[in-house]
Amino acid sequence: MPVTVENIGAAATGYRLGDWVKQATVDTAYRVLREEVGRGFDRAPTVVTDGVRRRAPEEVKPFGKIEFVASTSLADAVRWALTELQRKSPVLTGRYASSHVVMLNGAEIAGNIWQTLRSAKPTDRVQIVNTQPYARKIEGERGRATSERRSGKAKRRALSGQARAGVYRPVLRGLVERWGKSMFFDFKYVKLDLGVKVWGDQGGRYRKDGSRTYVRRVQRDQVYPALQFFNPGNGPAN
Repeated sequence: MPVTVENIGAAATGYRLGDWVKQATVDTAYRVLREEVGRGFDRAPTVVTDGVRRRAPEEVKPFGKIEFVASTSLADAVRWALTELQRKSPVLTGRYASSHVVMLNGAEIAGNIWQTLRSAKPTDRVQIVNTQPYARKIEGERGRATSERRSGKAKRRALSGQARAGVYRPVLRGLVERWGKSMFFDFKYVKLDLGVKVWGDQGGRYRKDGSRTYVRRVQRDQVYPALQFFNPGNGPAN
């Protein structure tokens, strides 16, 4: 759990109140960190000061907030997510569960995944994608874009009763709960160069009664659910 220090305040002779509160917050934050490290907390945590990652505690605003958040490596976060995706995967033939692949800059990682990720650069794009053509259907309604949900289309149920809430979004929530203040995670649908096409509607719009004006049926590239992993550097925490 993160170590949090906030809203410390009391008047002190010879100091402006704001300066005293700021210094007291910093001193208390470091003292609490030392105590927690002694109990086994991360010795090199991510600092979140007033909601900004890696901002020095000394830059806290009066009555601000300093957090020390246990860090994780990119490789460890991807390993955890991959294990959870496999654990939550509905099983019939086993193909779906074995089709979660780790990709670096749009290409599947060959060889030792964890060694490759340990040397990944902050600008690299790291994803886990399921390559089965029915993977999107397993995400169901929860996996549909906001614009589609607002368009009036009938709700789409998840394909498998074993994963009624989908697979990728529940794992995304777990990632954010664990490391959302030290890393950034996202869910999206991506196109892959697998040659799979699907039929879809083009044009038209939905009327209030649910009917639709003229549309044209066209073939489109299939899209696949993906989790994305980013090293955010400095910036707002989730």
